[in-house]
Amino acid sequence: MGTKREKMRSLFIAIGDCSVVPLSYLAAYFIRFGLIRGFHDKFPLIFIIILTLSYVIVFYFFDLYASTKRYNTASSLWQVILAVATSAILVSLLKYIFYLFPIGRGILIIANIIIIISVFAWRNCCYYLFKYFTKPRSVIILGTGKGAESLGKIIESNRQELKLVGYLANQEKEASIREIRNHLNVIGSIIDLTKVIEDHPVDVIILAETSRLSDQITKSLLEAKLKAIEVIDLSEMYQRLKGRIPVRLIEDENWFLKTKGFNAVSNLFIGKIKRFLDFSTSALVLLLSLPLWPFIALLIKIDSKGHVFYSQNRVGQHESIFSLHKFRSMIEGAEEDEPLWAKKNDQRITRIGWFLRRLHLDELPQLWNVLRGEMSLVGPRPERPEFVGALKSQIPYYSLRHFVKPGLTGWAQINYPYAASMEDSREKLEYDLYYISHMSLLFDLKMLIKTGQILFIGR
Repeated sequence: MGTKREKMRSLFIAIGDCSVVPLSYLAAYFIRFGLIRGFHDKFPLIFIIILTLSYVIVFYFFDLYASTKRYNTASSLWQVILAVATSAILVSLLKYIFYLFPIGRGILIIANIIIIISVFAWRNCCYYLFKYFTKPRSVIILGTGKGAESLGKIIESNRQELKLVGYLANQEKEASIREIRNHLNVIGSIIDLTKVIEDHPVDVIILAETSRLSDQITKSLLEAKLKAIEVIDLSEMYQRLKGRIPVRLIEDENWFLKTKGFNAVSNLFIGKIKRFLDFSTSALVLLLSLPLWPFIALLIKIDSKGHVFYSQNRVGQHESIFSLHKFRSMIEGAEEDEPLWAKKNDQRITRIGWFLRRLHLDELPQLWNVLRGEMSLVGPRPERPEFVGALKSQIPYYSLRHFVKPGLTGWAQINYPYAASMEDSREKLEYDLYYISHMSLLFDLKMLIKTGQILFIGR
């Protein structure tokens, strides 16, 4: 999830695109005919607006508004070319639908060549502009524990946005502070917070240790806040930077009660809209994909012996058990002896199964689970009952993921591969908890778009 600064940068890039697109078509018209008189007749204002929005929407789908990304690579150029080509096809169809005559081929080709060059150059200019004019925010961390050290490493890897000034140790004895200094950049003690703020430019204070703060420290933090210095909890900052809730760093179980979020789960209005969108979208996709089903079934039967469909018990909302349906992608009887974790390069996967999994076509029958209300389009992936008991006993807060319906796609699936171990499941849970905390219809839409990017452009 991007910061406010990243969102503003993305908006700045999009505003540039809103100028590039119509000006490119105007330039193409001039190059083609040697004048601009008559351009308005072929490209009315309302269509220019539709045309521009079409390009911006397609660019967003192709992930061309990542403000911290460097675009001066061959893969980025190819990404821009694909996005512009897709946009050109879309606007040509729209022009014909609305005005019953297409955009001239000459204008279309010239305009989109200009757009490719301009869009590629504009993004590279923006990258260096942002890098030159943006000053990283200075951060100090109150605390020197494992959580503080872990977050410090994340901040160090994000130097364009943040600059770690140092840590403030919780020990009052100078000898203890010196001992910690051996592996951390400790610039003082927590009791010296006010003096440290005076001596160093500070924009953000991260509270890595909140349970032992004295009245004096609390007062110093309040004074810092009144000076427009952001004071943020370690877990909240971790969420902002990594898009996950770090269960290992949550020592107080009341944290979930005090933190923001976890509201949409109980919102009946959002729940009804989400269910309506799940039902209508899955019904439409199911209907459109039905012509593929006979071919998929034939390929499965030709490639290996066994059934076309595969059903398996999964744990759903409120830990109810339901039968999940998929096209079979493994050899028949792959788990007759005992359930096993799915893993990368799994030898049980058939040749056609690898192809189906690559394109996620094996999951098409799960649309029936969505229609039945057992699953949602977006949510945590449903886990097998054989694994859930062990996961609940070894991973704190694991049961929280069962307060929402499992999904075809989700925040964890987008950010993390198959869970092949207990540690993988712990990390995926952190993403799932982040989704539940920030759940909204807009967040669901973003994840569906991200899933589309993964399926169609491999991002």
